[in-house]
Amino acid sequence: MTSTAHDYAWIADSDWFPDCLGAGYSLTLVRGRPPREALDLLGAVPQGFADGVDDLFDCAEELRAWVRGGRDASFTVGALPVPGDGGDWTLLLALDRSAGLDAAQLAALSRGGDAVQHDSAADGSVDRFRHYRDGERRVSFAHPDAADGPDAAATRALLAEVDRRGGDLRPAVFALAERLTGVRITEELVRDGAFALGVVPDAD
Repeated sequence: MTSTAHDYAWIADSDWFPDCLGAGYSLTLVRGRPPREALDLLGAVPQGFADGVDDLFDCAEELRAWVRGGRDASFTVGALPVPGDGGDWTLLLALDRSAGLDAAQLAALSRGGDAVQHDSAADGSVDRFRHYRDGERRVSFAHPDAADGPDAAATRALLAEVDRRGGDLRPAVFALAERLTGVRITEELVRDGAFALGVVPDAD
């Protein structure tokens, strides 16, 4: 089935997605790396497993309480195995406040495969889409008109196909990510997911 933005209209009424927007999130789909390997590449300190996304939010809240008042940029991330095209994929949901893993992390995650990410800062100031393949950036944009990278033109065309009405960009980038990965993200997949949890320490 070919995904469109309409398939992701559910995020407007989601039980969990508004909490991601409030916290500042990045959602990354990684091909070729199981969850624990992906967390290890991020330098995440293991925090056990989540019985649904609420446990991920609880872990993030505990971390925020621990670092409250400081400048610590540590963040919580959950890793979930998901089916997709071309092999096994891992969904990484990071509540990272600053919106997104950095370029070096995405490049490392994508070596030998792909990493496709969309993210949003807690204050709504940043919304980005990025695709890395085998360590190289293929495309990135905050707005489709400013897409940059070797696959920029193809990505703009694909985005126009998934979002013919030119509406809210958020469901459109979910659909775009599915077109590139074959991973269908649903309300239930994330809500009920058995995530491996980790905390990525402040790089400073």
